[in-house]
Amino acid sequence: MRLGRKRRIQVIVMTLFVAAVAYAKVEGPDAGYTGAPGDIGNCVDCHDTFHQANVGPGSVKLLNLPAVYNPGQQYTINVSVQQSGRVRFGFQLTAIDKTGSRAGTLSPLDGSTQVNADTGPGGRQYIEHTEAGTLASIAGSRTWQLRWTAPDHDLGTVSFFVAGNAANNSGDNQGDYIYTNSGFVDSTTSHVTVEFDAEPSGQTLEAGSHFNIGWSTTGPSNIDNVELRYSTDDGATFPIANLIFSSTDPSVSSFDWMIPDKPTTLARLRILVGKKSGDAVQVITDRFIIVGSGGGPTPPAITGATANGKQLFVSGAGFQEGAKLYSCDSCENPSSEGTKLKKVSNDPDTPTTLLISKKGGKTISPGSTVLLQVKNPDGTKSDPFEFTRPVQ
Repeated sequence: MRLGRKRRIQVIVMTLFVAAVAYAKVEGPDAGYTGAPGDIGNCVDCHDTFHQANVGPGSVKLLNLPAVYNPGQQYTINVSVQQSGRVRFGFQLTAIDKTGSRAGTLSPLDGSTQVNADTGPGGRQYIEHTEAGTLASIAGSRTWQLRWTAPDHDLGTVSFFVAGNAANNSGDNQGDYIYTNSGFVDSTTSHVTVEFDAEPSGQTLEAGSHFNIGWSTTGPSNIDNVELRYSTDDGATFPIANLIFSSTDPSVSSFDWMIPDKPTTLARLRILVGKKSGDAVQVITDRFIIVGSGGGPTPPAITGATANGKQLFVSGAGFQEGAKLYSCDSCENPSSEGTKLKKVSNDPDTPTTLLISKKGGKTISPGSTVLLQVKNPDGTKSDPFEFTRPVQ
């Protein structure tokens, strides 16, 4: 049987309409689009104009996640999607344990959210917007409240994965921005903390001597690595060159540190513990002093300088991380009477022997002479160094 032309058009239109509804559902997405491990993907799979998530000017956020859950306890969690100029929003969220299976129970608190009837790997649940819950709650944003009931027994760290949609209200799947995010909630056994048991705050340590650093942690099942570093600039930086100790063994709790010959009055220790769930915790000591093998802090020294365009390169020895560079053309003590040059940094490859000022060269005209001086974070200063910029 042949369909009439009008009937064929009606069938085509209806088919396209059904496909569009299946492809971009205002009443909520299919299960498995949060971006969690083992999911089908995230909402970009349908809202695919921009091909990937998190390329727009908005965001999706998880709010009010507890740091530690108690088994069986109920928690109110907020999901917020924002993007200026958008009036319709959507989301989907799941909560899983370290095996990727369902962790606890997700449930709506009002008519703006619903639990998808379908489940994912390991029986995981998906909670998402309803059609009534897509309209902005305030200009350019929508926030949903939902309930998470923690597992009835300790499952370790629980991971939350969420995808959000900032839609353009066109009624189809085009032109919408998709955002993803995740969060973690520890259990009492996986909650990671760290504290020093033995550290040198307030003490004076001599280069070449030994100090036994001790610490204690909780949540060993969730510890990925432990790392000790020291700072010579009052904790402003803890460079990789100042690494004392690192390990992936959470049972290690002490280290015998031989004090380096890096004199400073502004030393600090930092212990950082990385978590398998993705973030880290740290603790930093108060100040202590390192006395060099020469009996005291060794001041920096300038041995040369070069100007190249806007940049100024100062070479020498004893430059601490965070050293400052000063200049003047008619003074005796640049660090107190001159000008502090802007955008000065230690060279990443030779930090103690080369300072770079990205704009220091602009302050020195060809043929002119200035005095340069370096001041370390511990207060020691170099002797003034006379530099004449060549005429080019």
